[in-house]
Amino acid sequence: MSVVLTEQQQELCLTVRRAIREHYGSAGAVELAEPGAVRSDAAVWKAFSDIGVPAIGLPGSGAGLLDLGLVVQEAGRGLLPGTLLGHALAQRLLLAAGDSAAGVLSQVEEQDLRLAASWQLEPARLEVEDGGVVRGRASAVSEGPSADLVVLLSSRGDRPAIACVGNEHLSFAADPVGALDTSRDWTVLDFEAEPLSVHEVEPNALERARLEAALLVCFDSVGSAEQCLDDAIRYAKERHQFGQAIGGFQAVKHLLVDSHVLVDNARSATWHAAAAIDVGSPDAAFSVHVAKAVSDDAHTTAAATGIQVHGGMGFTREVAAHLHARRSRYNQRLGGSATEHLQALAGELPAVLGEWTDANTEYLRAR
Repeated sequence: MSVVLTEQQQELCLTVRRAIREHYGSAGAVELAEPGAVRSDAAVWKAFSDIGVPAIGLPGSGAGLLDLGLVVQEAGRGLLPGTLLGHALAQRLLLAAGDSAAGVLSQVEEQDLRLAASWQLEPARLEVEDGGVVRGRASAVSEGPSADLVVLLSSRGDRPAIACVGNEHLSFAADPVGALDTSRDWTVLDFEAEPLSVHEVEPNALERARLEAALLVCFDSVGSAEQCLDDAIRYAKERHQFGQAIGGFQAVKHLLVDSHVLVDNARSATWHAAAAIDVGSPDAAFSVHVAKAVSDDAHTTAAATGIQVHGGMGFTREVAAHLHARRSRYNQRLGGSATEHLQALAGELPAVLGEWTDANTEYLRAR
């Protein structure tokens, strides 16, 4: 499936990119990633709200997962904290609950609520008891204190469920959890709270939500990788050594070209997977697994290239190269590792090959 962005989608990307640069910027990202810094993206979130970004992907918005992903991609490019990524994950979890959560989604849209979610996508870790209280531990909650509502994957009995907990019922630690990705605030929450609502979710819908979560990480990684590459190319043109720009050296050219190919492939794979989910393509799950494996590789390689091209300056506060490198390593673990997705891809391969070639699926499995 060839994906070409429409004029509206291209304008959406440019509008979001301008908002991030105006209200956040690369200098702000570096400053706020320092230990002890008070991290806030309130200004950029206000700008997002003014142009309707939080509603993208909701029913009635006329936008699908690809449109939502393009916004997340721009957030990754700008090294935004995880609020937008967490908001997108929470949105997909609520959509997985179907009509049961329609009221919550309407409330989110009408009141312009900010959402957060735990990337711990295992229902057994949190349990909704008969009395309605949620107990357990939720890890990898990004930018939770900034959100109005935290959406959690939990279990009620032997069935998965989505629990929505208001921020006022949560107690966040004064010091966030130390994590490799210092551009985000990561929190571990020990729950004993009464949720605002609980919604059961079907296993198939939950599996789709997991795939969408992995794909959202792909978009974040692609945006970050694109910025790494752009910064490295710009620096290679500006930095002179031995009387010429370092971009003229063959070794530097090879680094940049190799990264460009990987990033281009990751972008194509990620956009294809999002479009496949939007249209309900039979190979959607297969495409997501490919996208996650490819985007992880492209992100880490582009980040490493950015640091190498910048030299020693790549590790300093002068540029954001080291922050992109940190994010690349953390994104490898969000939404499932590349190894896990490659293993899942192998399981999907017989059916996908059968779909593409009309071959005998049982024969392919046996082989």
